[in-house]
Amino acid sequence: MALQFGIFDHLDDNGTPVADLFETRLKLIEHYDRGGFRSYHIAEHHSTPLGMAPSPSVFLAAVSQRSERLRFGPLLYVTPMYHPLRVAEEVVMLDHMSRGRLELGLGRGASPIEIAGFDVDPQNAPAMNREARPSSFSRR
Repeated sequence: MALQFGIFDHLDDNGTPVADLFETRLKLIEHYDRGGFRSYHIAEHHSTPLGMAPSPSVFLAAVSQRSERLRFGPLLYVTPMYHPLRVAEEVVMLDHMSRGRLELGLGRGASPIEIAGFDVDPQNAPAMNREARPSSFSRR
């Protein structure tokens, strides 16, 4: 098997207008796709300069339409910030839009400040993450 490369991205604030940041990144993603990169993954952050795309599904929907072979996904959906049914619906929709190229990442998140900003007690985040994962992902 040949060595494969992927991109992990934060879409952090670099001082350009946000619309230009998105368009520039989408053009880069088109190059990644044509250049033979295996995958593109994006971080989910909220209320911080690290996360200018706080809704991974919205940005990844654009990625699905601007690429043909590139696999992509969130690393990760911060499940305590979503209703479990909502994240499931978004995942299924993205998987269909991309014709099966979505790679799923689910987790409790790492920043208590970001989670607390959604009126979620960070102490409850691990249990909320377990609830949001499909049973096939559960540890046995």
